[in-house]
Amino acid sequence: MKYAIELTGEESTLLSSIEFDQLVLTHEQYKMQAPLILQLLRSISDRGAIPEIRQKYWADPEYHIGRLKTSYKGRFERNGNQGDEIYTHPNFLPYLRYFLFGAQLPQPAIAEFENVVGNPEWVSSGDITTITKGTRAIVRRYELQEEDEEFYRLALDVGLNQWFAKTVRDAVKQVR
Repeated sequence: MKYAIELTGEESTLLSSIEFDQLVLTHEQYKMQAPLILQLLRSISDRGAIPEIRQKYWADPEYHIGRLKTSYKGRFERNGNQGDEIYTHPNFLPYLRYFLFGAQLPQPAIAEFENVVGNPEWVSSGDITTITKGTRAIVRRYELQEEDEEFYRLALDVGLNQWFAKTVRDAVKQVR
């Protein structure tokens, strides 16, 4: 996976013991893997392996799209979770997956999106029609109509600024 962070051997071992599918986890299984999640998260955080844009996505309210003007992390805090409780909550698993691997989209769709964007340093407001039209075509081709948040994440990882990333997300939401 192109946007996956590189893991150390110890981190890979921890990762192999973590189940990300909340639907197959029992409460007891999740409690057993919670310390492994914390250990993995501390390790990748301590060595600065989580890309800055993913940290912003998690902790900066400007990167959260929705009615509540709080960050994704802030949503956990609003629900009474503090400190390690945030990271050991089952609903944190999708965020951990994003930290580790990037957007959860088929690799061909990711490659096509990168081609549509081109060099993100050269993207200007005049390119938005081409990017959104290309994004909608990818969404239709791969039947990814429900993946607006994943395209938002991908747009950030590719290097688009936040405004463009939100526009990409909105374009995905328009596809029926």
